[in-house]
Amino acid sequence: MTQEEIITYATWAATGSAVLAAAGEWLHARRVARLSRLAFGPAGHPRRWTRLAPPLRVLALAGCVWSLITLIAYNNLSRDRDRQAAGTRHLMIMLDVSPSMQLADAGESGEQRRAVRAAEVLKSVLNRVPGDNVRFSAASFYSEARMLARECQDRELMVHFAADVPFYYTYKPGKTDLLKSLNQVGDFIKDWPRKSATLLVISDGDSVPPAGLQPMPSAVAEVLVAGVGDPGRGTFIDGHLSRQDTATLSQLARRLGGKYFDTNTRQIPSDALLKLTADDPRAAKWRTDRRLVALAVLGMSAALLCLLPLLLEYFGSAWKAVGPADADDRRTGFQPVRADSASSLSANEPPDWKPAGQDRLEAHPPAALDIYQNTGVTS
Repeated sequence: MTQEEIITYATWAATGSAVLAAAGEWLHARRVARLSRLAFGPAGHPRRWTRLAPPLRVLALAGCVWSLITLIAYNNLSRDRDRQAAGTRHLMIMLDVSPSMQLADAGESGEQRRAVRAAEVLKSVLNRVPGDNVRFSAASFYSEARMLARECQDRELMVHFAADVPFYYTYKPGKTDLLKSLNQVGDFIKDWPRKSATLLVISDGDSVPPAGLQPMPSAVAEVLVAGVGDPGRGTFIDGHLSRQDTATLSQLARRLGGKYFDTNTRQIPSDALLKLTADDPRAAKWRTDRRLVALAVLGMSAALLCLLPLLLEYFGSAWKAVGPADADDRRTGFQPVRADSASSLSANEPPDWKPAGQDRLEAHPPAALDIYQNTGVTS
C-alpha cells in the first residue's frame, strides 16, 4: 500500500466517522433540549463553554479514526527508509570510454593506459568515501551517455567499469561528445533529492567543441572534473593528435561551477571531497514523519474523549440536582443515630426523662387480661 493510498483511505474514513458523529450529536441535542429544565435546573441551559463539547467530540472521533488507520497501514521500515534517504548522498561517476582512453601515455611512467589511470583515480576517491550513506551510480559516455549502474554500493564494480571493460565496442563510431553526454546524465539524475549528488567526470578531454551545455539539475551539489593522459605529449589516433585537453576540461568545470584537477600523476585532493566525505547534517536532523503525527493526534483525541464526560459532569452546569435521600432528610429534619445508641429517642433524651402518662401507668398497672383484650390477643 502506497503512502497516497494510506492518506486517501484514512481521510475518507475520518470524514465518514465525522458525519456519523455529527448526526449523533444533533439527535442528542434535540433530546437534551426537551429535558433542559430537568437536567440544568430553572435556567434551562448549561454553562457557555459546553457549546464546544459537540464539535470537539466530532473532531476527536475523526482524529482517532484517521490516526488508527494510518498506524495500522504504517510500514515499520518506512521510518528507516526515510532516515536513510535523508542521510544518503550520491556519487554520479561519468567514465570516458572512447577509444582514446586506451592510449598508453598516462601515469608517472607515461606508459599506463588512460583507462587504467582513470580506474586508479576512481578507486582513490571511493576509498575515501566513508560508511554506507553514499550510493554510487555510473554512466559511460562516448558519442552518447549510457547508464551502467544506478544507486549501488559495490565499489569494486565501479572500478571494474573504468578499467577492464571496452565499452566503446558497443557504440557507433564517431567523435566523443562530452557536452551531449553531460546533458543526458542530467536527465538521468534530475529526480534525486536536491543537493544530494556529487558529479565526478573522468576524461581525457578529447571531445567535440563545447557547445550546447545545459545547466545541471538541482540534485547536483558539486562537480569534479578529473583529467587523465599526458597534457604535453600527444598520440595519434583517428587522424588527429590526442592528449589531455586541459583547456577544455578546466573551461567545462568553470561552466558547471565545479573544479578541475589534472590527475595524470596525482590524485584528487581530500579537501575537494569534503562535501562527499563529511557527515551529512540532514542524517541527524529530527524529522516529523506521518507516524509521529498519527501518534500525537491519537493521544490528543483519546484524551479529549476521556476528559469531556468528566468536565461536563463537574463543571457543565451551576445547578446541582438533589437526590431522593437528601430530599427526605431536608423535609423531616432527621439526624443520624449514633452507632452505640439503642434508638434515636434513647440516644438523645435525658437520663430521667419519661414520656407523658408513664407515672400513672407505673402507679396503676393494668391487669394482664386487660392488656390481652386491648391488644386483641386471645389465649
